[in-house]
Amino acid sequence: MKKARLYTLTLIGISIVVLIISFISSTYLYHSAKEKLCNSKLESGEREVREISRLLEQQLRGGLSKDQVIHNLQISIENTDIKSDFICMYDQKGIELCHPNPALVGLKIKEDNSQVNRTGQKEFKPLSTVLEQGEKIGGIRTFPNNPERKSEIININPVAGTDWMVASHANLAVLEEELSDLYLQFAVSLFLSTVFISICCYIMIRLIYRKYESVFDLEKEELNYRVNELQILNLQLNSNQQKLQNLTHDTIEDDKSKDSETPKKRILTYHKDELIKLDIENIAYVLLDTGITYIYTFDNRQFTSSNSLDEIMKWLDQTIFYRANRQFIVNINSISSILLYGKNQLKLIIKPDSKIDIIISKNKVSEFKNWLDQ
Repeated sequence: MKKARLYTLTLIGISIVVLIISFISSTYLYHSAKEKLCNSKLESGEREVREISRLLEQQLRGGLSKDQVIHNLQISIENTDIKSDFICMYDQKGIELCHPNPALVGLKIKEDNSQVNRTGQKEFKPLSTVLEQGEKIGGIRTFPNNPERKSEIININPVAGTDWMVASHANLAVLEEELSDLYLQFAVSLFLSTVFISICCYIMIRLIYRKYESVFDLEKEELNYRVNELQILNLQLNSNQQKLQNLTHDTIEDDKSKDSETPKKRILTYHKDELIKLDIENIAYVLLDTGITYIYTFDNRQFTSSNSLDEIMKWLDQTIFYRANRQFIVNINSISSILLYGKNQLKLIIKPDSKIDIIISKNKVSEFKNWLDQ
C-alpha cells in the first residue's frame, strides 16, 4: 500500500470516528437541552404567574377596585411581544380579562378552543374546564382543531378572593426555533472542531510514523545486508560441503580399491571361549544384531566377532561379498532367490535361512544389480 493512500485512509478513518461520536453526543445534548429548556420555562412561568397573582391580591387588599386592578394589569402587558411568551388573565367563565392584544379582551375561550396536559400526566383537559374549576396547573397547551397554532407551555394560577386566573404562555415553536439555531451554530463549530482535530491527529500520526519509518528503514537495510551475508556464507558452505563429499567419496573409493586389492583369506573369530580361524570362502553372511556381530557359515554354524561390519567388509572380496544394509553382509553364493518387495525394494532369500529379512532399499537397488552383473 502506498504511503499517500495509507495517510488518506488514516485521515478518513479518524474523521469518521470523530464525526460519529460528535453526532451522537450533539444529538443527546440537543434533546437534553430541549427538555431542560421546557422545564425551565415551566418553572419560570409558574413563578411569574404566582408573583403577579400576589401583586393583584395586594392591590385588592389595598382598596383598589377590581376594575382598577384589571386596568392596571392590562396597561402593564398591553402591546408586549406575544410571539415567544406573554401574560394574560381570564375569569373562571373563560372570558379574557387582560391580554397583550386589546382586541382579544372580552372574548370567551370555547370548549373546543384548546386542551391542557398537566406535566407528568397523560390526561388532556379543555382549557375552559380548567378555568371553570379554578385549578392551578402547569403543562402543555395544544390546539387540535387549529393545526396552524403551535403548542404552548402554559401555567395558570388563581387569584385569591376572585374568579381571576392569571396565565403565562410560552410558544414552543419559537423555543424550538431558537434552540435549533443554537444547535446549528453548535453543529458548525463541532464540525470545524472535528476537521481541526482530524487534521491535527493526521499530522501527529504522520510525524510519528516518519520518525519510526526512518528507524525501520535502517533496520531493514541492516537486515538485508545480513541476509546477503548469510546467502554468501550459505553458498560457500554448500561449495565446501560438495568438495568435502567429493573428497570423502574419492577417499572411500580409494580405500575400497585398496582393500579389494588385498582381501584376506581367513579371519579370526570366536565360538564360546575358543578362538577359531575361519576361512573366508566358508562365510555365508555376517549379521549385526543387538550390537553383536555374528558370522554364519554355509553349514549353518554361528560365530561371534569383536569387529564391526565395516571392518569385516574391508577384509572381504568385494566381488563376492555385498553390504546389503546396516545389518547384513551376504555372500553371492548364499543367495538362493531375489524377490520384489514393497515399492522398488528387493528381498534376498539365502541359505542357510536368516531369521531376519534381508531387504535391499530402493536407494541401493541399482548398486546391487551392478554388483550382481560384474
